[in-house]
Amino acid sequence: MEDKEKKKLLKVLKGSRLCRRLGEKEIKSLLEQKGTVKIFSRGERIFQEMDRPDAVYMLLEGSVFIAKETFSGKRILLTQLEEPGVLFGEVYAFMEKAFYDMYVEAAEKTKVLVMDSRIFTEQEGDDLGRKLRENLLEVFAEKAYNMNQKLRILGSGSLRERIVRFLVECQDSNGEIRMKLSREAMADYLNITRPSLSRELGKMQEEGIIEFGRRQILVKDQEKLEYYL
Repeated sequence: MEDKEKKKLLKVLKGSRLCRRLGEKEIKSLLEQKGTVKIFSRGERIFQEMDRPDAVYMLLEGSVFIAKETFSGKRILLTQLEEPGVLFGEVYAFMEKAFYDMYVEAAEKTKVLVMDSRIFTEQEGDDLGRKLRENLLEVFAEKAYNMNQKLRILGSGSLRERIVRFLVECQDSNGEIRMKLSREAMADYLNITRPSLSRELGKMQEEGIIEFGRRQILVKDQEKLEYYL
């Protein structure tokens, strides 16, 4: 690995929740000795359902989909990760599950740090392992909060109420909604069909509630939007 690339990846680790309060040597150890950097092409699966859980993954570059498939082959999108430094697969390090019950797929060319899960579970006088476990508690807390947000969205009554709650969660301080998910991925996330989603969004635009832009949605009438909350 070239020095320039190494510095770039070390910067990602330093900014991650996992590496909070870690020293320079400890972070370098994670990248150079205890972890392996792997590159995945768009559409390539990082791990499959029914693979054996034996690693914790950190997103370094790119983005990934975390999803499940039903018996009929329908994809249920659990989330999309885009922020460098975010973890996935970490919960399996502490669960007695023989297999993954979801899969992770690269949404574009993606670089991942793969760390042996034993780094996080071995407790024999390992100061690094102790610090990592403490930081993982913060990661678990944040993900529990995010899951609660999704349950609130999916638990909403009508199709429009679910869409509105999703949009409000994505809205920034300027009232804009920058769409990180494609229309298809958004439909999968809400567990509805893409045509149903497109029809309802179209109706909301006709009613003057929202307006579509390039990779964003502008809220035209906040009061009407929030009526469905």
